[in-house]
Amino acid sequence: MAGNPGLLKQLSDVAGTKAKALLKAVFRAAVSIGLLLWLFRRVDVGSVFSSFGAIAPGVWCSAFALYLLSQVLSSIRWSILARALGFSGRMITYLKFYFVGMFFSLFLPSAIGGDVLKTFFLARGEKKKLKAGYSILCDRLVGLWAMFLLGAGAVIISPQELPRRFGAMLLITACAMTFGVLGMPLVKKMLAIFFPVLSERLDSMLVYWSHPRVIASALTLSLMLQFCGMYAVYLLGHGLGLPCTPEFYFSSFPLVALLTILPISLSGLGIREGGFVYFMGLKHVPPEKAITLSLGFFAVQAAAALLGGIGFLAGVHREGPKDA
Repeated sequence: MAGNPGLLKQLSDVAGTKAKALLKAVFRAAVSIGLLLWLFRRVDVGSVFSSFGAIAPGVWCSAFALYLLSQVLSSIRWSILARALGFSGRMITYLKFYFVGMFFSLFLPSAIGGDVLKTFFLARGEKKKLKAGYSILCDRLVGLWAMFLLGAGAVIISPQELPRRFGAMLLITACAMTFGVLGMPLVKKMLAIFFPVLSERLDSMLVYWSHPRVIASALTLSLMLQFCGMYAVYLLGHGLGLPCTPEFYFSSFPLVALLTILPISLSGLGIREGGFVYFMGLKHVPPEKAITLSLGFFAVQAAAALLGGIGFLAGVHREGPKDA
């Protein structure tokens, strides 16, 4: 081994990569644990756990059913976007991959950790990883677009639910994303005229704008699934007796959800609870109730994700869709 510096360097690079990954995971875990400890030191922990019993079983079941439906719709959206890039496969295959990804997102170091596995499951080969990852990226972006559209709609209907700065943020972001999507065909034409080489290289990345029905279908499904997810939060809050309107949840939830995407915690734990405490505090909701709502929604997500864990143990991820 001493006479093979190339091998030594390769082993050193692998060890360095693993060490960095471990340090990032430890840092994110520390952030989540630190934030949760900070929050729990400022509330009555007994009140948090006793509040779970205030939610009727029927409310739990309804919230779970709505969230489960939202994830099924999300897997259908992903299959539509993936097929536009040349992937095939049965709808049930994408559903299996999606739920397995949900399961691992609970344990990998961010709310998007499971997307890495979904990319691997869909690609099944080095040459297809970029396209597979792009389908998942677009799946996320369309979901965010729909979330902000619903949030902006809630602000328009009830502008008094949030401070003006947050309402303006939702409206500006929703408009910017909409104009960005609608203006992409013009960008594509300009690239073809002034930068033809770059246009050819980006052609596969801009394929969705050659199929407006794909974008329309993905957005429609996104609006439906985001509505289901946000309404599930409202049901839990209503079950806790919180004095908040549906418009408040629809306008505040996108801002909280956006924070959980930041790769600085484990699946958004701690950050999500802090976001709920802040925004619910605007409506004079006690922090104990806000934390209960946040953890309650996380429990609903975890229950749905466990289905993916069962599927993973059963080996459903081994099925791979073939290229069209």
